[in-house]
Amino acid sequence: FLDIYVGIMRFIYDQKETETAYRPIFNGFLIFMASLVLYTLISWGIWFFNDIPYFICIYGYGVCLVFSNLYGYMARAFKKNLLFAGSGIVATLITAIINFVGLKYFHANMEILYIASMLGLLSQIIMIECYVPVLRKLSFSLYDRKLFLSLYKFSLPLCLNSLAFWLLTGYGNVMISRLLGLEQNGIYSIAVKFALVINLVAMCFNMAWQEVSFERGNEDRSSLSIFYSKAINLLISFLCIGMLCLIHFSYIVFPYMIDTQYAEAFSIIPLAILSAGIAVVSSFMGQIYAALKKTNVIMYSTVTAAVVNMVCMPLFISRWGVHGAILSLILSYLLNVAMRLFWIRSMVHIRLNYIFLAIFAVALVVSGYIYYQGEMMLNILGVIFFFCFGVICQRDFLYTLYRKICGHTQ
Repeated sequence: FLDIYVGIMRFIYDQKETETAYRPIFNGFLIFMASLVLYTLISWGIWFFNDIPYFICIYGYGVCLVFSNLYGYMARAFKKNLLFAGSGIVATLITAIINFVGLKYFHANMEILYIASMLGLLSQIIMIECYVPVLRKLSFSLYDRKLFLSLYKFSLPLCLNSLAFWLLTGYGNVMISRLLGLEQNGIYSIAVKFALVINLVAMCFNMAWQEVSFERGNEDRSSLSIFYSKAINLLISFLCIGMLCLIHFSYIVFPYMIDTQYAEAFSIIPLAILSAGIAVVSSFMGQIYAALKKTNVIMYSTVTAAVVNMVCMPLFISRWGVHGAILSLILSYLLNVAMRLFWIRSMVHIRLNYIFLAIFAVALVVSGYIYYQGEMMLNILGVIFFFCFGVICQRDFLYTLYRKICGHTQ
């Protein structure tokens, strides 16, 4: 679907008034519907030549999912974040209740899982439509050929980027299963799940950052340079401290959460956390390029990283096993971030805090040493130390944030 939702959201911020915001929505909706037709033809064509169980349910779930994504972006674009979050909670509850009742009391088969998900997503769509009218505001009088083509050029690289991103992130599971077996793939998956804490927190941050960066995307380059420099250094500061805390915390909880048959995952966790952290910086940089409407750079950097990952992954796995898969990811993400930082120089000047990065590199080596040495007390002290260090380093920001939450400042 060309990630058209991102394109619509970005171009909405170019509009001065609420009513004109429906121009990019309508033109983006045309691209969305063309993608829906293409999705329908391809999926039904595949089904015609192959016997796919529960195909109708799978197809229906796909349609509901993309409409839900579209409406979610519309809610965020119109600053209805509470509506976005609330509708998501309602959708989750409806899905869970239908699944529970269907499976426990009606002994339903796999279809109930798809039906429950579809009904949950539909509830979210209806809730958002009630407060943010999308379909009710669409009119052919809003068609703009120039805007239509601009949206298409903006979104097409994002579609190719999504494909390359899968090769960057999902390729490891395929190669580990093929070269080392499913058991090693399970060990790899467990290690990666510890790093998901970073991804979950970063996902919320990235949503907020996407809105802020899109809203300020049309400002002059000098003010954007200052803004982006402050933002990326703040992100890196919190991210690095969070990674150090998570490494030591993982040591503490690992014996209580993971069965002994997956004990090999223990040695992979710090590398998985580092990989996730670099991926967050990559995503952060991607939002800057999207705000500047340079989505082709997002695609080029991701495709390059994916190619490097595809080449290095089997070589590294053959040499270092599961550790090699994580090392290949780290190398690919580092290349991705380096390319994005290099190309951004022609648009805005971002100043990184290299002193902090040097301190983090030293702290990472020390934390890794403590983690692998196996001293419980030292790891507990590590969590406490880095948490306190983070609070002290960011005390001004945290105090400002506290005052804003409490309503003391605008």
